[in-house]
Amino acid sequence: MSKIFRTPVDVWPTLLVTSLFVVLLLLYYYVHNIWLMATCSALLLPARLSVVAYNHNHIHNLTFASSALNRLFEVVMFFQTGTTPFSGTLNHIVGHHACYFEPSSDTLNTRRSDGSHLGRHEFSLRSALWHYPSCITHSRGKSKLRAKFIIYTVLCALLLGALVAYDPTAALIVFVVPMLIMLYLLKWAAYAHHSGLPMGDDFTASRTHTGKFYNWLTWNAGYHAAHHFRQTLHWSKLPNYHAELADKIPTELQGDKWGPQFSQPPSIRAG
Repeated sequence: MSKIFRTPVDVWPTLLVTSLFVVLLLLYYYVHNIWLMATCSALLLPARLSVVAYNHNHIHNLTFASSALNRLFEVVMFFQTGTTPFSGTLNHIVGHHACYFEPSSDTLNTRRSDGSHLGRHEFSLRSALWHYPSCITHSRGKSKLRAKFIIYTVLCALLLGALVAYDPTAALIVFVVPMLIMLYLLKWAAYAHHSGLPMGDDFTASRTHTGKFYNWLTWNAGYHAAHHFRQTLHWSKLPNYHAELADKIPTELQGDKWGPQFSQPPSIRAG
């Protein structure tokens, strides 16, 4: 197992990704009743959301020891998340983590040019539309990474195009529309992490969600401050690392739900 997976516990999200992909293909090919197909596709949205969260972990800490398996895995996740191989690397790692305290360059910037804050829907739509164009912007000077992004994006587009050509209705219901929804929800989730918070301090620039169900569904994506401090730390180690940081994070920015934290003003400072 260790020769296949870089971290053995990743066998569980891999089973989720693989199983969901098989179910989607079966739904696409064998179910011909449109309403049944749409209902089943809608019921699978929570599983897709979990894959979206795991895809985020994967781009920070690759799942497999083999590069070929990682690329294949990313193509499979594309049909569940709407994000192609290397688009997450450029849009998120280069465009967000490297530009965390530079709003004008940050792909997850929640501020308008005048300094006012975007609403959640406006932010999510803008960020989703900017996801792929940002990969070109943030790949300047990174010719090899840009080439990989373009090659795999074209490959994914061709594969998706083949599914659309074979059965347009099934492709739209099972793949295209849910993929667009997932891309939007990816940004929707990101809004909770940083919106309205001050820049310049890693302890106060993000929110941490410690809820058990949320972190079970999202593979510990709730431990966001810990993730920003050590973005390559494996998802399974984030809870323990958060415990080391918890007393330095304002209590207003950590808890078992998002709700109360959104009411906090952007003037919060670490105590």
